Amino acid sequence: MTSPFRILYVEDNSIVREVTAELLFQDQRDIVAVASAEEALREFRQHPFDVVITDVSLPQMSGLDLARKILDIEPKALIIIASGYSLDLSLQSWGANVRAIVKPFEAAEIDALIADLRAAAGDD
Repeated sequence: MTSPFRILYVEDNSIVREVTAELLFQDQRDIVAVASAEEALREFRQHPFDVVITDVSLPQMSGLDLARKILDIEPKALIIIASGYSLDLSLQSWGANVRAIVKPFEAAEIDALIADLRAAAGDD
């Protein structure tokens, strides 16, 4: 039996967090949804994740700062930054393992982005 694909999802809005966690759920996926960057860092340090999806606007530490800290821990981490506006151009210098998606997104959009990231990382 293969291990599930683990997704760490970070969103401070409880309704959006719950709905998006359901949207992300599929067989062979383990979704851990947390409300803050600090919680996400604790989870990331304790357990391996295949991809981190974070909102940009979070209390205390932003999603961009969280992404930087995760990349300091694991430079090959796959990260998707979700925002209400386009971040693609500003993330180009971060490398191929960091992408952006505009909220709200559909299940097919996030699934395609995850597949693209995994393929780019050679993890398909």
